[in-house]
Amino acid sequence: MRRPGQPAVDEPGVTGLLPCAEDPRARLLVTDDRAYDALAALLPDVGAGLINVFAPATRCAQLVQSSPAWKAEAATAMICRDLGAVPAASLPSELTLKPVGRLAGHEPGAVPLEDAVALVRRADPRIEEPPEVFAAFLRSLPPSISLLAAVDAAGAVRATSGSDTFGTQARVFFVNTDPAWRGRGIGQAMTAAALRAARESGARQAALDATEGGRGIYLRLGFEPVSRTTRFRRDG
Repeated sequence: MRRPGQPAVDEPGVTGLLPCAEDPRARLLVTDDRAYDALAALLPDVGAGLINVFAPATRCAQLVQSSPAWKAEAATAMICRDLGAVPAASLPSELTLKPVGRLAGHEPGAVPLEDAVALVRRADPRIEEPPEVFAAFLRSLPPSISLLAAVDAAGAVRATSGSDTFGTQARVFFVNTDPAWRGRGIGQAMTAAALRAARESGARQAALDATEGGRGIYLRLGFEPVSRTTRFRRDG
């Protein structure tokens, strides 16, 4: 997802991308406390983005947490080493899987991006960005991003998922379920659908950050825990 000319970081204990004119969000992965000095130098210039800090990097986590602008969430970094082994998972019969129309010229019948964003905000009230800002961010992502939605008979979005492919590697994100529809295996089915889309695009492995509520889903789909992690998010 690196934009042309976007600064990258590749130091002991930290890797990722820094803000640029076309993308004001940083995305950093901190694996251990060797990153402390580099992270301390970078943080003053990071006004928005996501920083994942693995459990061994305790000093780095304290450093980011010392700024109230960064909001913390506990998660587990997980990996699926063989997408071909992911078990099938079906949606309830009342729901239909459709693509989300993120880019201009999307296929007929695709779910409007605004409808998917509205569901995500309803499913996760921690999201504070205005819907138009969130939608603009999703549109700005590379064409390799695939977003999916499950809709009911009336066309209302009840769940979403997404994947991005980098050669043989993929990540899964955007997994959300309408609160009124939870407990029916929909999150697992939507994750499996995103993984299928990634595999069809050439990916063989996938990674994600699982919240405590979603960890069981990913274990059932064949993901393995890598490390406990703290996700720090800052909205610019």
